[in-house]
Amino acid sequence: MPPKASKTPGPSQSLLRPVIQSASTPPCEAAASPEGSAALLVQDIATLKSELILAVKEELQAAMEEFRSRMEDLRIELKRDLQEFSKCLREDMKKQMDEFTSEMRIKLQDVTSRIEGVTERVGEMEHSMADAERWDIAVKDTLTQLIANQRTLQDKVTEMEGHARRNNIRIYGIPEDAEGTSATAFVVNMIKTQLSEDIDPNWSSDLGIERAHRALAVKPSASAPPRSMVVRFLQFTVKEKILYAAWKKGLSHDNQRVYFDHDYAGAVQKKRREYAPIKKALKEQGIRFRTPMTKMRVHLQDGPVTYHNATQAAEDLRRRGLNVGKITCKENVDVFTEETLAKLLPWEVISKPRSIGEEHQQQVRERLQEYRRKEASGVENQPPD
Repeated sequence: MPPKASKTPGPSQSLLRPVIQSASTPPCEAAASPEGSAALLVQDIATLKSELILAVKEELQAAMEEFRSRMEDLRIELKRDLQEFSKCLREDMKKQMDEFTSEMRIKLQDVTSRIEGVTERVGEMEHSMADAERWDIAVKDTLTQLIANQRTLQDKVTEMEGHARRNNIRIYGIPEDAEGTSATAFVVNMIKTQLSEDIDPNWSSDLGIERAHRALAVKPSASAPPRSMVVRFLQFTVKEKILYAAWKKGLSHDNQRVYFDHDYAGAVQKKRREYAPIKKALKEQGIRFRTPMTKMRVHLQDGPVTYHNATQAAEDLRRRGLNVGKITCKENVDVFTEETLAKLLPWEVISKPRSIGEEHQQQVRERLQEYRRKEASGVENQPPD
C-alpha cells in the first residue's frame, strides 16, 4: 500500500511541535530528581506559552496583511467599475438628451406652423366677425326704423278706424234676441220712446240710421253677458245729440240699465278696458273722472290730473291713498319693440376693429424667426461630445 499523504503543517504547528517534543521527552536528569523535573516542566510551559503567543501574533499580522491587500484590490476594482458606470451613464444621458432635443425641435416646428395657420384663421374670423357686426348693426338700425314706421302706420290705421266709426254708437246691456227681426226698428223705437223730449220732433222716423246689428262675435250662452249692439248714423251731428241725450237721461230696457258709448277702435277699446278697476274705485269714492280715448282725466282736490295709461294711473292713485284693484294689462307678446330688438341685437359701434391684416401677420413671423435664431445659436454653443 502506498504511504498516506501527510498534511503540510501550518506555521503554528511547526513552531509548537518542537516545544511539545521537548516537553514530552524528559531529560535524564528528571528521572533522578522530582523537584528538578517539576521546575523544568514549569519552565517549558512558560516557554511554550510565549512561543504560542508569538505564533498567534504572527498569524494575526499575516491575516491582517492579507486582508489589507484584498481590500486594496477590491477598492481598485470598485473604482474601475464606478468609472465605467459613470461613463456609460453620461453616454446614455447624452444620447437621450440628443433624442429629446431633436424631438422637441420637430414638435416646436410643428407647433410654430400650426400657430401661423391659427393666426391666419383668427385674422380671417375677425374680419368675418367685423363684417357680421357691421351687418348686424345695419340690420338693427333698419329694424328700428321699420318698427318706428310700423308704429306710425298702426297709429294711423287706428286713427282711420276711429274716423270710420265716428258715426257709430255702441249700446251695451240689451239682452240677446230682444231686437227681434229688425235691429234698426228696435233702436229707433227705443230712442224715440225714451228720448222723445230730448230729440227734435222734425227728424225722420228712422233718425237717419244707416244700419244696426249685434257685434260680430259668437252668440254667448244665456248666463254670459249679451253682445253689444252697433248703430251707424248717416249724420255725425245726429249721433252726437242722441249720445249726449242718452248720457244725460239714461236709458233702460225691461228695467235694466242700457249704456250708450262711442264705437271705439279695437286697440282703443282694449286700453280703455284696462281702466275698469280704477273707474270702480273712483266711483266708490265719488271722484269725478273722464276717459277721453285711451287717457284718463281725474279731478282731484289739488286739480285735474291726466294719465296716459292704466298702470301710470294706478301707481299715482295708490300713492295718493286710493285703494285701486289689480290692473291687468294684456300686452301683445308678438309685438316686436325697440326694447326687444336691443336685447336680441345688443351691438353698438364703439371703435374700429383691431387690425389683423398683413402687418400683424408679419410681426408674428418676425417673432418666430427671432426665436428660431436664438434656438439655433444655443445648439451651436453647446460643448462637443
